[in-house]
Amino acid sequence: GFAPALSSLAFLLGLLTLAVQWVTREGAIAAVVGPLVVLVMVVALASGFGPMPAAPLRAGSWFVLHVAASLLGLALMAVAFAAAALYLLQHRELKQRRFGAAFKFLPPLEQLDRLNHLALVVGFPVLTVGVVLAVRYVGDFSNVDGDKAAHLGWGLLAWLVLGSIAFARMRRWLTGRRAAQVSIY
Repeated sequence: GFAPALSSLAFLLGLLTLAVQWVTREGAIAAVVGPLVVLVMVVALASGFGPMPAAPLRAGSWFVLHVAASLLGLALMAVAFAAAALYLLQHRELKQRRFGAAFKFLPPLEQLDRLNHLALVVGFPVLTVGVVLAVRYVGDFSNVDGDKAAHLGWGLLAWLVLGSIAFARMRRWLTGRRAAQVSIY
């Protein structure tokens, strides 16, 4: 259901945030991802968990793998977003020569750029696995043609946009401030 998927996404976001904090020894990512986790959980709780619907076709391991890959890919994209937002904030602080509390709290620009790059480059292939499994799954189990088109259309559009950003990051066509701006949009 919708609420369990959102709560799982919030859980993965929280885990990734803890992993980033542990590896980088910086707590600034939690300042961006933390409120996002809370917002996702509020939406999950507001939508209600309710009883599990009977859906024997969705109990297969391929569906579980699709959901896990998709949610992990989305969580990595959220980490890339958080790193990009912090990069732009730190860049503005440096450009305006304000070296106050915000400047001291934020990690160096290079570290934020590397985190954005890593999250995009790792997150896109994981998301690709989720999309490929979704295409297979929707083709087999969806009964409504409009349902298939909506699922596949929006999913593939988002996949193409994220893929082009990840490809540009891998080729080093996008770096620094420009990469952060594109990651936000």
